[in-house]
Amino acid sequence: MVSDISDVEVYVRALGLPYRRVHGNIVVEYKDRRGESIGLAIIYDRDTGMLRVTAPLDVEPTREGLRILLEENFTSTTYKYALDYEGFITVVYDLPGEYVDNARKLKEAILYVIDGVRRILERTRMEEGAETETREEGRD
Repeated sequence: MVSDISDVEVYVRALGLPYRRVHGNIVVEYKDRRGESIGLAIIYDRDTGMLRVTAPLDVEPTREGLRILLEENFTSTTYKYALDYEGFITVVYDLPGEYVDNARKLKEAILYVIDGVRRILERTRMEEGAETETREEGRD
């Protein structure tokens, strides 16, 4: 059971993930199967007893993208999409600290967030590919 950020640090170490503590939070670098690096922040709020796993992205949503994120937030039972102060997408998963009582459960939370990141990055790459094709067709 997580009751302090030190508990989270123990689980992250057990998972073998590279990390560092920054201002009382844990910043983790997760490498997926393709070798792509994804930065995560893990925060524990003592007042509420909630653990938050987040992945801030360098992706700004389009108007259509905002609609899609809102729809996904209503259907997802784990992670949610949020916008940070600068308008970039952040994948967020909040769960009670008492639920995370071993490294496996922390890994589950991390993998849920990674799944949300993949969905956004895949959609972004598809949109960028469509824009490139449209620009190239306009040259013909």
